[in-house]
Amino acid sequence: MSKPRVRKVYLKLLSLLAIPFFLGGCAPKSDCKLGKNHVHKYVNRNNGVISYINSENLSYGDFDWQEEYIEINIDDQAFYEAKKSMFYGPDNWEYLYNVMSSKHDYLQFYYEYTTDDTITMVDADGNVSVFPSTTTHTGWSTNPNDSDNTGRMRICHNRFYGYNIVYNHETKKYEKVKSPLVDDIREIINDYPYFDKECSAVVSNEYKFDRKQLPSLKLSDFNDFTGPDLENKEMTANQK
Repeated sequence: MSKPRVRKVYLKLLSLLAIPFFLGGCAPKSDCKLGKNHVHKYVNRNNGVISYINSENLSYGDFDWQEEYIEINIDDQAFYEAKKSMFYGPDNWEYLYNVMSSKHDYLQFYYEYTTDDTITMVDADGNVSVFPSTTTHTGWSTNPNDSDNTGRMRICHNRFYGYNIVYNHETKKYEKVKSPLVDDIREIINDYPYFDKECSAVVSNEYKFDRKQLPSLKLSDFNDFTGPDLENKEMTANQK
């Protein structure tokens, strides 16, 4: 679907001060009188991300309604319903680049320890019985000096994903298709151009060491993962 031209219209907004509360939890709406199919531009108030959303609410999650709109045909409405608040990556490259820049590899260490507890039980006659119990606590920590470390450690690395929105002719609905996880968003932005605010997931490789070695381990001791090309701020990846 080609990207339509953006138009701007000045519309009268319902005043949030005049109508501070709506019964039933309904969000305040714009007083949009356009008599044609369209979607409005929304801007995320936290990070400036732009998205076109099929709504007339003055707020949609973290997004705020704008005057600009795009004309669409009736078939496109289902597309925008499937897209919801996902945003078009090429329109928001600065945000996506900053997401990649903010992610860094790190080490985690697996701990395990037990505590002695008691279990209190009361039977049908009201008799109280107390039994000893042992509870095992496990998890991952970034503290290499924890006395409960087991020697297991892992390297954590962020990879990124986007979505394409395709029409399923069997179900007659638009569906989101998630991309593979990649080290650089530019690897997928052409084929999977839609993103949500998360758009990253942590993957890891695990190792086993003597517990005494853990405090001396550094990321530079490993070469497991490749990060994004942050020296190039353009949306197109450098050609090797």
